[in-house]
Amino acid sequence: RHSILRAQFVCRSAHREMAARVPRIAVVGGGISGSLCAMVLRRHGVEPTIFDMGKRALGGRFGSPRSGKKAPKDYHGAQFFCTTDATSRFSQVLGFLEHNKLVARWEGRFGVLGSHGGGFLPKEIIDGSILGSMQKDKGATDAEGSEHFGDFCGFLASGSKARLYVGTPDMASICERIASMAEVEIRQGVQVTDLRLDDGGWSVSSDACLPSDTGFDALVVAAHNPALAAAAVKRLAVDLHSEILQGGGQDVDGVSRGQIVERLNGLSGSLQDLRDSHKAPLYTLSATFPTATLSETLSFDAVACPTSDKLQFVAKEASKPGRSGSEDSSEVWTAVSSSGFAQDLLRRGVSNEAAAEELTEHLLALLKPAVGERFGELLAPSASAKCWRAGFTTKSLGLQEDSIGLEPWRLAICGDFVRSYPSPIEAAVVSGMEAGERVASWFSQPAGQQE
Repeated sequence: RHSILRAQFVCRSAHREMAARVPRIAVVGGGISGSLCAMVLRRHGVEPTIFDMGKRALGGRFGSPRSGKKAPKDYHGAQFFCTTDATSRFSQVLGFLEHNKLVARWEGRFGVLGSHGGGFLPKEIIDGSILGSMQKDKGATDAEGSEHFGDFCGFLASGSKARLYVGTPDMASICERIASMAEVEIRQGVQVTDLRLDDGGWSVSSDACLPSDTGFDALVVAAHNPALAAAAVKRLAVDLHSEILQGGGQDVDGVSRGQIVERLNGLSGSLQDLRDSHKAPLYTLSATFPTATLSETLSFDAVACPTSDKLQFVAKEASKPGRSGSEDSSEVWTAVSSSGFAQDLLRRGVSNEAAAEELTEHLLALLKPAVGERFGELLAPSASAKCWRAGFTTKSLGLQEDSIGLEPWRLAICGDFVRSYPSPIEAAVVSGMEAGERVASWFSQPAGQQE
């Protein structure tokens, strides 16, 4: 829909002659899209700078804040990567990350767990069942559809080529290690407040501005929040409209500047609508049990919970490669709420501490039938919860391209909301990679030669 905004016309503000120097690119957002985009740009010989609001490290939704004495380590971020096509670009990226020891294959006892009776159905049986056939027929879905269907981010993806991967030593470190490996400059703990293009290039305004935060030759908005990209595109439309009022405009390749303004406004509106009307919150629970009773009694390592309206995924952290075991007998389990229950918690205005208590209660109720007579041996876990108010975007822009490129203004937009994929992580990964390639191409060919 928005591919008509490709470089078929020339905008005066972006038609500056590049000096004989290495182009500087601002990448706003240090999650998986932004870090991979920056890596690609670096490999093409340009100088990206990542601006990220994370105070401890890069990561976006991969991040996992530590909670002091409550637990030895909390796993609040993205849980895994899932791929079903060994020839896809996503699989190739995972292969690269695995080769560099950033991720490892996760194999274990996987399946589904019923909310009543504690029945566990292994994935191997699901693959040959009616549920498995339904999974195959369903194909690619957005995050909202996959949750309602009972799967979680492709966890139950069937077929012999399905693979699960997790970050090593954890998911939270992946983005930081990608940036470090590519030797990318990072501005950490920065809250970006404005993005502006003028004759000197792109400027990034924040709560911690430096003189070097101006004069960027291109901008990539890789933030999970589409509203930031919407605001940047809206400003372009306003500036171009002002040009028309001051000096008029002329058609370029049959497209008038007035039409361009309309299309920019349309793109900005679509991006803002995703933020306003199509975000799904999630809570993640990290529960540390003082004894290994669950591991000793449960017959699974990770499960989707299709019949529970409170939890949609539960996993034992020790089953993931690279997770060092505790020195004592404690064990950490992670649970992900349903979007519906997260919305209920937010409506009631409960604190994260209270949310952790409620999530723990529902986790124990879910596991009780499976634990059986040893349930009385369980000691209360120490738990913490993290709220992701926009954990998923429940629909995408529906584009055929993986990123948005507005070459006349040297602006690219990437994220899981651009194009639909079986999982939001796959969408984010592929989008970030393409955005990096797209922006790099603007500096390797004469302006306006890209398709």
